[in-house]
Amino acid sequence: MIRVWLLLFLLVLSAHAATNIWVRTGEAHGIDPRLLYAISKVESNHSPLAVSVNYKILSNVQLDKLYLMLNNKKIPYNTFTKVVHIKSRNATEAKQVIYFLEKNNYPSFDIGMMQVNNIHKETLQKSNITLYGLLNEETNLNVAAGILWKCYIKHGSNKNAINAYNGNIVGNPYYTKVSAVLNNLLLPHEDASRRLFYRII
Repeated sequence: MIRVWLLLFLLVLSAHAATNIWVRTGEAHGIDPRLLYAISKVESNHSPLAVSVNYKILSNVQLDKLYLMLNNKKIPYNTFTKVVHIKSRNATEAKQVIYFLEKNNYPSFDIGMMQVNNIHKETLQKSNITLYGLLNEETNLNVAAGILWKCYIKHGSNKNAINAYNGNIVGNPYYTKVSAVLNNLLLPHEDASRRLFYRII
């Protein structure tokens, strides 16, 4: 069943190369579009409105204020081992969350489909992209692909680049998670160690 789904996925990618954001973005950045798809699946389950906050680096006051805001506005969320994952139901809610986090100087939060971190705010501003702009699927994917490519240039291997995208190379299980998704998108003769970055350096 997985292989049937894979063939359908590949056919869709081929048939809609001109309009498919995975293919278009992958070609623009020299990255296998299936890798971008796999990272998006791991990061947000392809949710363009997802916002996650690293609560491990928050003070108790900051965390309490975040929960109070979410509960008052009835915005759904889940608390996991390291993050509060906020599942806004529409763009208005997602923008309210980002506004709150930015206004109150929350140090680390991730936005959109590829969970682009607010640490990139100044770089984004040079391209006239706001944090709210990251709620757009194509903008988010292009920004993330650029970040991922820079990780590859710096670290030079699939595993290190993918782990670096997640923020930590050593002892990070992130590559394994992405590979698990990616393996279901590969043809029978391929494996996750294939060349996922192919732009000429």
